[in-house]
Formats: sequence, structure tokens, C-alpha cells
Amino acid sequence: MLGDRSMRAAYVVVASIAASAPRAALATPEDEPVFPIAISVAKKDGAPARDDDWIATQIREADAFFGPLGVHFRWTLRKEIAEEHAEIHVRADRDALAAHVEKNVIDVFVVARLEDIDEPGRYRKGVAWTSKPTGKRFIILSGEAFPTVLTHELGHFFGIGHTDVPDNLMSYVRTGGTVFVDDAQVERIQMFSKRFLATGRLPDVGPPRRFF
Repeated sequence: MLGDRSMRAAYVVVASIAASAPRAALATPEDEPVFPIAISVAKKDGAPARDDDWIATQIREADAFFGPLGVHFRWTLRKEIAEEHAEIHVRADRDALAAHVEKNVIDVFVVARLEDIDEPGRYRKGVAWTSKPTGKRFIILSGEAFPTVLTHELGHFFGIGHTDVPDNLMSYVRTGGTVFVDDAQVERIQMFSKRFLATGRLPDVGPPRRFF
């Protein structure tokens, strides 16, 4: 999760995240899966919490970072959800989003504000969440999120946790160096990718890979 106490530099876009992305990859581009992302946008004051350009930037940054690891993303669905979901404050607010989860996609909910459930008054930029009542997993992005927050949350979705190592994708600490994932993290991301495909949890939706 990303919060206001993180250094603001933590998720300022690196000059070119594609250039700084890790280089390990699967055998050939044709073998690399393209996973679907479904976006659900909460309304705030009658308008979407964020527009499509903002959403596209988040997905583009994620695809640029994960692409060299052999994992790609494609925006396959966009829908709006009620204003009651625009402000996420407590655990029940997060769990309520499970009712809007789609099948066989990575669900990303875009809301206006996302409060920390353990530290009331502290607001997060994003969270990878599992709804205990349903077991459904999804990502919540605050409308205040930096352009690369989705990339971090997808790291959680693909099985890697936080670290204290500066400039690691899963660290809050940024020094201005290259953002990276280590070999063990790469192995875990690729393991989860293969598992998603093998179980049908996420299908390979195939090209086109970039239309956003």
C-alpha cells in the first residue's frame, strides 16, 4: 500500500520507466501472456473519480515495467459504479467492492479517496485487497495516486510483498535510482503468471497489446 507518509518521490515517474524496467523475460514475445484489466470507476459529485487518460497512464506504466518480465496487460473493460463507493474509509467499504468484481480479470477500482483501515486519518494511494467474506482479490486506486501506483499494487497481485530495499518496486524508499525487482521477485511474478494461466484465473487475452 502507498500512503501520504511515503516520500513523495516514491512514485514520481522515473524519466522512462520502460528504460529502467528489469530485463529478465520469458522465451519469446509470442509466448508472453497478456492479462486483462477491468476498470471500475466510482462517481464523485456526478462525475468519474478519474478520467480515461489517467487510467490509461497507470496501465501503460505497469505494462512498461512488467513487459520485460514477460507479463503484459490490456485494458478490456470499463464501467462506472455508484457514488457510495467514491470514499473508502473502513474495511466494510473495501469489501463492498467485491460485489462488482468481474470474472477472470484483474479488477481495479478507481475511487476518490482511500483511507487506511488501521490508521484512521491517513490516506493511501492504492491497495491490493482480498475480501475475506468472499475471497475475491482486487486492487483499489485512489484518484490521488501517482502514475506508477498500479505498478506497485500489481506487484502485490503477482505475489510479491513489501521490502525495505531502496528503489525496489515494492519499497517506499526512493533515491532517484533505477526502479527494479530482484531475481527472487522476478521468479515469483513469473510463477504467479504461469499459475494464473494454468488455473484459468486469468486468461491470455492476446494482442493487440497496446491500444491505450
